[in-house]
Amino acid sequence: MIDLLNSDLGMLCKRVKLLKEIFAWIEAIDTDTKNRILDILKTDQLQKGIDGDGDVIGLYSIYTEMINPNKVAGTPYTLEDTGYFYRSLFIGVNTDYLFIDGDGKKGKENLFNKYTDSIVGLTQESKDKLAEILVPKYQNHVRKTLQIN
Repeated sequence: MIDLLNSDLGMLCKRVKLLKEIFAWIEAIDTDTKNRILDILKTDQLQKGIDGDGDVIGLYSIYTEMINPNKVAGTPYTLEDTGYFYRSLFIGVNTDYLFIDGDGKKGKENLFNKYTDSIVGLTQESKDKLAEILVPKYQNHVRKTLQIN
């Protein structure tokens, strides 16, 4: 008689019960991953003046350039004036999604009210880069939990 419960297949089935998707994602979205996501947002989008929809956030005017020569008329807003907004950005993880947030206060304005939450959204290109980071980490968690190579 074959003891299926204690066979290799039976043991694998027991380990499958331990596999919880949320734990795989939480492990995959570690501090390093969070920092890489923020780098993607800042360098691939915000510094190019692009929001999560792929739209230009806004363009500097001639008047703005006269006030601040570092801001060239016709170039996109980067939202990096003092660096405070960039430094305030963080990644949060819930059971079925991750989110990017930060302190949008700039004087009397709020960047999120003025430009919408899409300023911290990821474009499809950024999501594809994120997938390249997350998928191997997710797979590693699954292999570790199932004890397979």
